[in-house]
Amino acid sequence: MSLEEWELNVQVENPVDLISFAHHGCDLRDIYQAQDLMDYFGMLNGPTYLTLVRHFWVRAQIYDLKASQLEMDEKVLIDPSLQGKTREEMGLEPFRHGEIRSSIMGIPVVISVASIVGVIRSASEGKFIYGLGNNKKSPWISIVNKTMFNSTTKGKYSELSMRTKMLLKIQNENLLP
Repeated sequence: MSLEEWELNVQVENPVDLISFAHHGCDLRDIYQAQDLMDYFGMLNGPTYLTLVRHFWVRAQIYDLKASQLEMDEKVLIDPSLQGKTREEMGLEPFRHGEIRSSIMGIPVVISVASIVGVIRSASEGKFIYGLGNNKKSPWISIVNKTMFNSTTKGKYSELSMRTKMLLKIQNENLLP
């Protein structure tokens, strides 16, 4: 898929005013302080340079394990004598982690988990389980339902507390994008 810079709609600054929430009876600061995300929410109020963001994203490529293997395969196609050699022996950088690669005005830019963690001044830890399969039989369902609905059975959005609704809104609008 090819995109042009002018086709991108950039979501600009979606600030979260946690002090205002607390003033109106929905104090969420303790949750985000425990997760060390207060600096991230402080950044949301900063400037956004739309031209640079658009320029970056239309040229962005994901460099992951699959892309790393493709890079090695291309080297072997060009020079079959490299078959069976390591990345370093092929003259390639060792693969450490996935990253987003792009350029801005001809300058290469790489975004990795480490660079994001550095910018938001947070720890690079957490739990992620890939490929859980059937989510209806997940062992996490009862824990999620107990946390969100104070029940072991699935509830409705209208049954969520105001605090949980606000956490969900912040997650969907500020953390996931």
